[in-house]
Amino acid sequence: MNENNKTITFITIAVALVLVAWLSQPHDWSASPNKQVGERLTADFDPLSAASLEIVQYDETTATVHPFLVALVDVNGKRRWSIPSHDDYPADADRQVALAATALMGLEILNVEGDTQADQEKFGVVDPDPKSLKVGATGVGMKVTIRDKEDKDLVSLIIGKEVPDRPGLRYVRRAGQDPIYTMAVKTDNFSTKFDNWIEKNLLKMNPWDIDQLTLRDYSTALMMDEQGRVGVEKQNRGEMVLEFADQAQPHWKLIEDRKVNDDGTFSPNKMADDEELNVAKLDEMKNALNDLKIVDVARKPKGLSADLKASADFTKNQESILTLASRGFIVARAGDHVEVCSKEGEVRSLMKDGVEYVLRFGDVTGGSAESSKKDETGKDQKEGQESDEKKPSAGMNRYLFVMVEFNPDAIPKPQLEPLPEEKPETEQQAAAEVNDTVKAEGKADETKKTPTDEESEKGEKGMKGEKGAKGEKGDEKDAEKSSMEAQRQRIEKENKRKQDEYDEKIAAGRKHVEELNARFADWYYIISNDVYRKIHLGRDEIIKKKGPAGQADVEHGDDVPPLPTGPASEFKNLQEQGPGG
Repeated sequence: MNENNKTITFITIAVALVLVAWLSQPHDWSASPNKQVGERLTADFDPLSAASLEIVQYDETTATVHPFLVALVDVNGKRRWSIPSHDDYPADADRQVALAATALMGLEILNVEGDTQADQEKFGVVDPDPKSLKVGATGVGMKVTIRDKEDKDLVSLIIGKEVPDRPGLRYVRRAGQDPIYTMAVKTDNFSTKFDNWIEKNLLKMNPWDIDQLTLRDYSTALMMDEQGRVGVEKQNRGEMVLEFADQAQPHWKLIEDRKVNDDGTFSPNKMADDEELNVAKLDEMKNALNDLKIVDVARKPKGLSADLKASADFTKNQESILTLASRGFIVARAGDHVEVCSKEGEVRSLMKDGVEYVLRFGDVTGGSAESSKKDETGKDQKEGQESDEKKPSAGMNRYLFVMVEFNPDAIPKPQLEPLPEEKPETEQQAAAEVNDTVKAEGKADETKKTPTDEESEKGEKGMKGEKGAKGEKGDEKDAEKSSMEAQRQRIEKENKRKQDEYDEKIAAGRKHVEELNARFADWYYIISNDVYRKIHLGRDEIIKKKGPAGQADVEHGDDVPPLPTGPASEFKNLQEQGPGG
């Protein structure tokens, strides 16, 4: 390093030290508070430059800091909001970040309250920095920081208590600065809860588009033989297929019901005369599918494809296989490939557009992905911890894999109209042959007989009449042919329209499947165990004993109303009208 560079470096350090010393000294802001009142604290903040938003909150009861960050990241050449603390899970954050940024724009200083350390605690604007917080700290505020793509702070504020008797006003100070102001700032959009930043409706399906539900009731487990070899044991309990039709009454219909024999094979199962479908449970299940919300997420091990098939390298990764098993998913061979089976069966929901959601249920977990981490053996990290299976259902969650397949059979094939064929003209051909014969005989007689003038005149008239009849028949034939050709063109055009419409539905369905699998491919989802219990029904829950004759099925369980049985359009109209509409 040459002397000039050394000099510049020393000067820079000296200036920095002087600046730090000046900022660390108390300042008498009270001398001129009115000069600041009315100014905009964040006048230079450009929300369009925002590339990350960090919110840090402090829980005094547990003395813990809760940071939350959403940031723009590059994914396949596109910028999207994600949540780094959750393995960069996609954040539905465009609107949320916009609202948060708007809340910080143009904040006006209404009053200057103080600038001492004691004032910070009094007004609740102590920085929630875990490095500087002392044990038993009080008056800790919420820190909100928005940075640009260079990770430079665009705005960083510590928001404190509400002003007494003045709703909507809070005490605020800039991070790293002492003056404390009164400002009108909304904190509704500064949440550190994961589910406030994502698309909570996991499947995003329209319940009216459900065509069939398939319930595969089974369990799988890893077993070890006497030689120490690990295998997979699968126990089938049954399989049911149900069809839903909102126009029909009843709208649920049992299509297939199979039981498992002692040898593991399936055979048909029939409802007894005194049994019927439990419509209330099925309606509740359908509503739960429509409202399937995410509690948390965790990234799947690498090497699993969107259809849950495992690569050759993945099957050699014992750590990943044990991680899957600890969460209730077993790697098993299925024919010529290896795929992931679930511990607690699966539910398939076939939609009218051919999209078939496959939900495979894993093991129970605590409240979040972080609280459910286990060691490589699949055991809880805390010794002596009570098993989740034995705990009450409240607060318990469950792992879920979601994948999507395309089933073209759900889309009705077009009914194409056959093209008309030209009718054989047997009668016309026979008449023409007779006329030719008569003509031939007439020519033969001309050599033997000389016609009179009257006969000649009649003959001429007959020939003219014959030619006229031939012309009319020819015109009729041409008209008939033209009409048939027009009919064929109309039918061909209509058939093409039907086929194109069908092909478009097939293409749209396949594209939708690709988009959904791209969304689901990388993740374990964690859902409420209570929702799981509404979706994962056994035969004993789907089929019930009939009530007394003439008694309507009014039992709908847990205050869940039955689905309307009228057309979907009627239901939507009722929703739009609202109460008393």
